[in-house]
Parts: sequence; C-alpha cells; structure tokens
Amino acid sequence: MKINFLLPHLKISGGVRIILSYANFLGKLGHDVTILTTERSFFRRLLKKIKREPRWFGTLEAKVSYLSSWSSKYLPTADVVVGDSWRVGDFVLTLPEKFGHKVQFIQHDERLYHGEPKDVTKVYMAPTHKIVVSTWLKNIFKKDFNQEVNLLLNPIDPKLFYQASVQHATDKIRVLMLNHSYPWKGVKDGLEAYSMVKKRYPEQKLELVMFGVRGQKPKICDEYYFNPPQEKIAEIYSSCDIFLCPSWDEGFGLPSLEAMACGVVVVTYDNGGNRDYAFDGRTALVVPRRDVSRLAEKLEIAVRNSVLRQEIIANALIFVKNFPSWSEQVYKLENLLKNAINS
Repeated sequence: MKINFLLPHLKISGGVRIILSYANFLGKLGHDVTILTTERSFFRRLLKKIKREPRWFGTLEAKVSYLSSWSSKYLPTADVVVGDSWRVGDFVLTLPEKFGHKVQFIQHDERLYHGEPKDVTKVYMAPTHKIVVSTWLKNIFKKDFNQEVNLLLNPIDPKLFYQASVQHATDKIRVLMLNHSYPWKGVKDGLEAYSMVKKRYPEQKLELVMFGVRGQKPKICDEYYFNPPQEKIAEIYSSCDIFLCPSWDEGFGLPSLEAMACGVVVVTYDNGGNRDYAFDGRTALVVPRRDVSRLAEKLEIAVRNSVLRQEIIANALIFVKNFPSWSEQVYKLENLLKNAINS
C-alpha cells in the first residue's frame, strides 16, 4: 500500500510517537509510507530536510516531507490517507478521490481543548473510516455521534520502557510527575496534592522528580529532567516509586502505562483514556477527575504503604506484559487500512 500520514507537527509527544512508530513498522513491512506535515518557512523546511528531522525518534522507515501549507497541489497521491487531529482531518475531507481513501486517526476528544466543538464535531461526523486509541473514545463516538469506530489500543515498546536497574541516590520516597504547559494536564493539581502530603507528614521523606519538554522547573521540584533522550526515560521512571498523573482528560495517557511497565505505582485521576489499564487497587490507585483532595489521599496511601505498592507493581507488570504488542497492533492497523481501501 501507498500510505500518507498527515500530522499537524512532528514535535516530541506521545501522540506523534505513536503515529511515527506505526509508520516505521508499516515501512518495514514493505509499504510505501510518507509522513507529511507543514512548515511555512522555506529555510526551515530545507534545514529540517538536511537534519533529517525528527531526529528525536531515531531511525524511521518512512519518508518525511514538510509542506509549505495544506494544499492538494503539494500532496502526493496514495492508496490511503490518514489524518491525525481534527485540523488535519478537516483538510483530508476536501481531498479528491485520487489522494486515497480517507481515515481519521483520533487520539483525543478534541472538542475539549483542541478546537471549537462545532468545528471538531463537523470533522468527526464526516463519513470517513475512524480509528480511536481507547475504549473511552470508542464509547464517545457511539454515544455522541452514533458511530461504530475501530479501536486500536496504544502499545508500548518494551525496549524503551522496562524495569531498569537504578539505585536510589537517597532513601526518600520519590514521586515522579510530567511537567507540561497545558492547564488540562493538571500540573497545578499535582503540585498541590504533593504539597498537601509533604506538609501533612513532614517526618516522611519525600522527593519530587519531574520531566518534560515544556515549562520551567517548579520551585518545589527536587530533581528535573528537561527533554530527556527517549532511551533514558525508563531509567527516570525506574528511579522513582510513584508516578503521579493529575491530567484531567486523556485520549489514552501513555506516560502512566509506561510507568507501570517500569515498575512504578501509578496514582492518577480517572481521565477517561486510562480506563483500559488503570484499575483502582489492582494496577493503579485511581480517584475521580479533578478531586485534588482525593488525589492527595491516594498519594499518601501509596507513600506510606510499601506492601500495597509492591502488590500493585506486581499486578501492573503482569497486566502490561499481556497488553497488545506493537506487532499485534501494526498488523491490525494494516488490515484496517486494507479494509478502508476495499470498502
């Protein structure tokens, strides 16, 4: 198959990594795969071509093309065109048949934060083949749009995310959290919950570790990793005891599943997307969305109860081991794209 993946950007993020990974594996299977995004500046397009961006991903068995704008005159023809995000999906809807059968790859309910609800709804209502990454999103499409869509759960790479042999530099309980500039990622909630536990039990030795590619290091943070290399993230996860996820809403929520694979207890809001893997008291500690007090309570339980931490870690590791693999999901995606072409 000749496959075009259209993305709004190629900056490092969980959603972009998922698309690039699928493109990479499909390329290895012998398909002609092209990743397309936009860059208005001619010189930046040239520079990114010379540097073979996105370098953060590593080897990519797919072509990468930076267009000056989303226009059919710049777009190569294909058997199938896959749009990621509603804005790209809006452009895909305008394409003539020669550019391929249209597929929307949906990684969040973008009506919440990514666009005007009426504009996103227009794209979601279009008669295209749709793939979603969580049961939560699948249920949303059934409830809100009366559509049956294809579910393709996000896998994780065991070569990137595993229990690394890392010794703690201190005897403190280390709490890890992602730093992000989007308010809905809940960083403010997470810092508040952590501060509540820290103040409530001053005798308990706690340490806050954070990582991310956006924003400055919060003052309360003890250790910060800015834009760490992908191959180092497992070491960061594994050096900590608890992963705190205060995100309000997630299409899937890769970091929490990654943390589970690295042997870290996840304390999280019920953010929708994590319902495929975060089960309260079994594989994680889960509280209602945006309830900071409850988040602090569960964090406190995780901090003080080492036996419970070990039980949850053991359950989570077994669960992750049996979660769909990249091999399974790539072949599933390949079949979904073939079905789109043949329908």
